[in-house]
Amino acid sequence: MKAKEIILLILIIAVGVTFYHAHTGKIYIDIDDHIFFDHAKFVYEEFQELEPPFPPQLQVINAHGDIEIQGTDEGRITVSFEKTIWRRNEEQAKEIADELKMTIDKDARQLTISTTRGEFRRRNFRTNFRISLPLGMDIEVNNSYGEVKTVKVGNTNIKNRHGKIIASDIAGELLIENSYKDIEVDNVQSDCQIEGKHADVFVNGVKGKTQIIHQYGKVRLENISQDVKIEGSHSGVYGENLMGSVEVTTSYKKIALFDVGPTKIRARHSPVEVEGARGYVDIEDNYSKVRVDNLKGDLIVNGKNLGVYGKSIVGQKIYITSSYRNVELFEFSGKTTILLEHGEIVLDPSPLTHPIEVKGKYAGIKFYWPLREKYPFEAKAKNGDIKWRLPYEISIQEEDHMSTVKAFLEEKEKPSIFLSTSYSTIRIEE
Repeated sequence: MKAKEIILLILIIAVGVTFYHAHTGKIYIDIDDHIFFDHAKFVYEEFQELEPPFPPQLQVINAHGDIEIQGTDEGRITVSFEKTIWRRNEEQAKEIADELKMTIDKDARQLTISTTRGEFRRRNFRTNFRISLPLGMDIEVNNSYGEVKTVKVGNTNIKNRHGKIIASDIAGELLIENSYKDIEVDNVQSDCQIEGKHADVFVNGVKGKTQIIHQYGKVRLENISQDVKIEGSHSGVYGENLMGSVEVTTSYKKIALFDVGPTKIRARHSPVEVEGARGYVDIEDNYSKVRVDNLKGDLIVNGKNLGVYGKSIVGQKIYITSSYRNVELFEFSGKTTILLEHGEIVLDPSPLTHPIEVKGKYAGIKFYWPLREKYPFEAKAKNGDIKWRLPYEISIQEEDHMSTVKAFLEEKEKPSIFLSTSYSTIRIEE
């Protein structure tokens, strides 16, 4: 290979790696405002005060800068406008600073604060706003490449491409859209809706419903009073003290939920852990593992190549189907159905309140009998074996490679136990 071809190949690989990391959020490229290293930084600041009356909403439009909005007890609006400019010398910077202005427009619906940034062909500057306004005033922010922070405001709508968002003490609804930087939310009095890509999201203390659309990062929710819906892709999810229903969709990242309401999970290749759920837990997943503890309600798990572990489950219905991984349940009650291929099943139930039915293929079954109880029992093993370790008499039948064991058939009023498998062993233990 010639030297030119090697250089071209290296260039192609470098471009490909750069675009891959840009797509996955590990880097982002800001071509519009590239800051040259041979330029000096100059900072200019101006202030303005606005007296009431005001329309119900403040709108701030900015790009490449930070915005901080704070609700206060004062009746006026104060604005600090900071201009950071990169130029070779102060004379050039001052010329730009004089032309770069804050604009304020007002109509019956809203007060709009913006800049004259769009009038510049060559920019290389940032514009920052610090704004104080009356408590609970509605706001709308459109920004990019900078941090947006809002405190003690009303209904809030923030769009901030490539910028971090911090929103707290929101007296109304909260709408957020951003990418490539984190989102932090605390104390929202109404509904909260977030759309974020390539970023971590933390939300605490929402009184209304919460909906999150997310890609590539972590989502952490705590102390949410109403329903939660998370639509994710490659999104790790952690939730604690979620009082309403919970619906999660994601892939390839872990889901961990603690002290939650009725829960529905649709995942691919995602480990799942749920503890302290109320109502029901409904999970679809594959090529991973599921753990459910302390559930007061029904459990439904549909999976392939999915390991399932459950403990302290009290409900009306337990339904599990999987393959090539193990299913283990301890201290459970409810009508139980388990379908498994190519794995091991371990069951240690509480005293039965409903029937138990297990059907395996190439699946070993170990069943721990509830102490001092008798239930109608039948086990079938095709091309396999049945080992009975209890001190009670049983009936045994062998026919056409099928072993059948029956016991306590006279207990007709009690819930029944049926176990079957093929090419493996059923063990009944004390």
